[in-house]
Amino acid sequence: MAKTVLEYDERNARWLLLCGVIAPLVVVLFMVIAWLLTPGYSHLSETVSQLGANGKPHPEVMNTGFILFGILVNCFAYGLYRKLGRGRGAKAVWVLLGIFGTGIILSGIFQSDLGPEMFTSLEDTLHSVFSTIAFFGLQIGMVVFARIVYFNPSWHTFALISLSIAVLNVVLSLVFLLEISNQVEGVLQRMFYGTSVLWLEMVALRLLCLKPSGVSIADA
Repeated sequence: MAKTVLEYDERNARWLLLCGVIAPLVVVLFMVIAWLLTPGYSHLSETVSQLGANGKPHPEVMNTGFILFGILVNCFAYGLYRKLGRGRGAKAVWVLLGIFGTGIILSGIFQSDLGPEMFTSLEDTLHSVFSTIAFFGLQIGMVVFARIVYFNPSWHTFALISLSIAVLNVVLSLVFLLEISNQVEGVLQRMFYGTSVLWLEMVALRLLCLKPSGVSIADA
């Protein structure tokens, strides 16, 4: 009976982890579709949010992608919490990734403005606030995750990679927020968001490749 419950729990966890694999693919797919439907869009100077901005031909496409991505991330966050052993540190990672996922959902609900203006709308301000909170929530979550798995020999290198990505992303995001290089802000944003999304994909794939053992990766 206990074995059956364990197998059932493991199957549920794997479905949640699969959401982490699907999430990056979903947001990239919607980004490509939105780009194809938006003539004149520049990946170099325009952010991804501009694909879903008020005034664009089909903002609903990118914003739907944001919302679906956030939902999938929240599902993955709970699966990761279970694989980390459900301890205090695991709960912190769950909450922080949940902040990221929920922030992205809200970023999809509240659209950005079409372009730089002297006075931005309330909706644009909310979009910026939620997306910023989401991003930094994920970076902190990556650091906490790295701390939890650092002493697991099979995850030691990955912990260092996670920490390095988080530090690099914070530096790049600060350059972006300071608006030092407006002509390439699209590239900057894709760099720090791209590596963040890639991190989610790598963690999810690695966890899915592990054989079920009933032991958390934090304790292994």
